[in-house]
Amino acid sequence: MISLSTLNSQQQEAVTTVEGPVMILAGAGSGKTRVIIQRIAHLIQNKQIPPKQILAVTFTNKAAEEMRERLQEMLAGKQKGVHLSTFHALGVSLLRKSIHHLGYRPNFIIYDKKDQFSVIKTIMEDHNFDDTGLIDAKSVHFEIGQAKSLGYAPEHFLEQQESSQKRILGQVYRIYQQTMKACNAIDFDDILNLTLTLFEKHPEQMGTITERFRYILVDEYQDTNRIQYKLLRHLTKLHRNLCVVGDDDQSIYGWRGAEVKNIFDFEQDFPGVKFIRLEQNYRSTQNILAAANQVISENTQRMPKKLWSAKQGGEKLDWLLSDSEAEEMEAVTRRIRTKIMQSGRRYADFSILYRSNFQSRAVEEALREAKIPYLLVGGTSFYDRQEVRDALAYLKVIHNQNDEVSLHRIVNTPRRGIGKTALAQANQCCHEAHLPLFKVMLRARKYENISKESALIMEMFAGIITNYQQRFASEPLGTVFRELLAEVGYLRYLETQSGDVKVRERRVQNVLELLQSVRKFSDNNSAASLQQYLERVMLFSENDNDSESKANQVAIMTFHSAKGLEFPFVFMIGMSEGVFPNQRSIDEDGEDEERRLCYVGITRAQEELTFSMAKSKQRYGEKIRQVVSRFLLDINPDLLTIPIIGEASEEVKNERRLESRTAFFSQFKQLETSK
Repeated sequence: MISLSTLNSQQQEAVTTVEGPVMILAGAGSGKTRVIIQRIAHLIQNKQIPPKQILAVTFTNKAAEEMRERLQEMLAGKQKGVHLSTFHALGVSLLRKSIHHLGYRPNFIIYDKKDQFSVIKTIMEDHNFDDTGLIDAKSVHFEIGQAKSLGYAPEHFLEQQESSQKRILGQVYRIYQQTMKACNAIDFDDILNLTLTLFEKHPEQMGTITERFRYILVDEYQDTNRIQYKLLRHLTKLHRNLCVVGDDDQSIYGWRGAEVKNIFDFEQDFPGVKFIRLEQNYRSTQNILAAANQVISENTQRMPKKLWSAKQGGEKLDWLLSDSEAEEMEAVTRRIRTKIMQSGRRYADFSILYRSNFQSRAVEEALREAKIPYLLVGGTSFYDRQEVRDALAYLKVIHNQNDEVSLHRIVNTPRRGIGKTALAQANQCCHEAHLPLFKVMLRARKYENISKESALIMEMFAGIITNYQQRFASEPLGTVFRELLAEVGYLRYLETQSGDVKVRERRVQNVLELLQSVRKFSDNNSAASLQQYLERVMLFSENDNDSESKANQVAIMTFHSAKGLEFPFVFMIGMSEGVFPNQRSIDEDGEDEERRLCYVGITRAQEELTFSMAKSKQRYGEKIRQVVSRFLLDINPDLLTIPIIGEASEEVKNERRLESRTAFFSQFKQLETSK
């Protein structure tokens, strides 16, 4: 029997309430992952529920893998059969079995964002949409993604007769979907949309799924969009055993389709729901949590909860005010170095958080100047690097020869004599014969439009791909991939590129790292297929931050990237109006989500939290005066080493916030003088 004695009373209730709809409102740092693991273990061992009837979904592969490892540690194999994955991994597994009902083949490929953009750009060029000047490929790419997160088809835009821009968007969207289907490809958003289509249009085919999963758990429920919500309704239609774990106060992804209203509407959609609040925080001191509570309590639409900690008191929150942005960063780096020298802490104990990516430049420059090692979390993904994408493109074409985006990427990389003219000739033959490019290349010499020399090279290249397609189906992935790279000469190609030697070496190392990942995947999964590896890479690169490192470095990142992380010492920089909260969010009535973002930032700190801002900033040669962020004005001055006094917004009524701007600056002028 699983013992629950190590859980607090609210956690025990969350673990043992297994029948009917349950919403666990889990505040930051309240041990929600532990509760989810214990709940699954309780179902299996104490309630004797067969593992195959349990479905647990979360949002990142990293979180799913952590849960999987902890379940294994707790149940020692008795958990086998539990389906524990991301929403998208669940969708892919269902599509592999049933996507043929929608006119796709089971070996579909998943295009990432850069592949999608490449398709859209080509469509706009081929159909002269880019000549209209009404919309660009980048905007189309974004709008299609937004439309899919809301479940909108191309017709949604084509029917808007009053807007030429929307009609063009609808036309590109429609051609994009047709092109993708012709390549037997789907994009990341299609995964859930097509899965939902299967439930809606082929319910008889999906009946076994709804019958199988009797107990469903959803982590990070505040991050779900309407498509995911609808999927959950289908999955639970035969029973009401849905447990969702989330925190509306940490709903910060509205810009990518997440709908916090899924939490607010839960009671209406699932009558009789049992609400359980996890409010004890095991991460931060009480002073830090008090500040977080005060900031978030200003949001009027939220589920009431109040974080508390057994770590009473704690250091007061610090406040750094500087004359300029450069001086602000000097103050931050000086504080980090002082802390390290005085207390012997590691660089990895520190994190610097900022609202927008453009702020990272000043942060990086200051850290380099101070000779402080740092890690930019959420920077360029490993799988987004050019050389890694090239190497993966070979694998994608071997898996799916209709993947023309990947085929165009590798057909002359490294250069093998198939230039733009030869490709144009081959593409013309494709249009005339109504065949995909690879099939034309297999028998290129039979087409008179293609020069004999180019045709021979195309057939040789296509022969290599076909040969390795057979080898990947029967031999260890790592071994075959190494030999493929050698045969096409890709590493030699990287080594002979012009430019900085260190850059060349790093690019070679990245490809070798990719080779190692293929080998490791193959070694850990003896029956693994190339399709499974590519699927893993695609789902990982879309959802997970793979920039983390255990090296001794200061972590710098946006507030969005910080969610789920924690550090002993946190610096929240740029705490001024227009920076944080972001001016666009203020203009577009998005203060609530900005406030939630601030709450997330504050609750990343375990021991000490420091806010900072500059009195002025330089923009286009003009010196612009800055005012303290409204979020800081919500914090009780008693929690701060120095009271923050500033000009309040119209909505703020508290007398403490009505101090004059003059008093604000004069107080800090005295402070700076005293130093």
